Amino acid sequence: MAYSAAALLALASQCAPSVAPETVLAIIQTESSGEQFALNVNGGKQPARQTNAADAAATARRYVAVGYSVDLGLGQINSRNMRWLGLTWDTVFDPCTNVAALARVLTTNYNSVKVGRDPQTALRVALSMYNTGSQTRGFHNGYVAKVERNAGVAQSAVSGAPLILAAAASLPNDQRTLLLSENALPASSPVQVRPAPPPSWNVFERAAYDRETRFLAENERPSI
Repeated sequence: MAYSAAALLALASQCAPSVAPETVLAIIQTESSGEQFALNVNGGKQPARQTNAADAAATARRYVAVGYSVDLGLGQINSRNMRWLGLTWDTVFDPCTNVAALARVLTTNYNSVKVGRDPQTALRVALSMYNTGSQTRGFHNGYVAKVERNAGVAQSAVSGAPLILAAAASLPNDQRTLLLSENALPASSPVQVRPAPPPSWNVFERAAYDRETRFLAENERPSI
């Protein structure tokens, strides 16, 4: 059974607080469609759908023992990354632990490529690396574009910024602030309240006020 979008957003908020929930959801939908015990054997025959953590771990270990790498759980964490992420076969399918690992991989990738790039570009490169380990292959194989499309799942579950903005704003706080400022809609200008017209006996000031009123009215008309 797959997690719902709402459940994944809640899980992301709890277990990966440094990354926007919309970003986590978009990646999970792309990687595992929300299946907690999802397995993908790289270059090998795919196993049957797993229904519990013990069986999923045992199946994955059999493939790893004969030389395959396996992508594991909600975030499809690669088995070769388990050691540096501090994961074990007993913990890798725990949803909170897996999502926290997803966030750590993404943030590590992002931090390694952010210098000299604007935040949105850096995020896309980080996503490519999440999928392939390469800064470019994830673009060529369509992965980055798919994550962006799947961000629509998050957009339907919560209100917020445009999709890629929601994703890109997920990363470290300093970059989040920069990105939001770069992509925010222009702030509305304060409403200028005109003073009351001068009294009718003040002929000169009243005439100037009336001229200004006519000028403002002409410039408010939409051009055709």
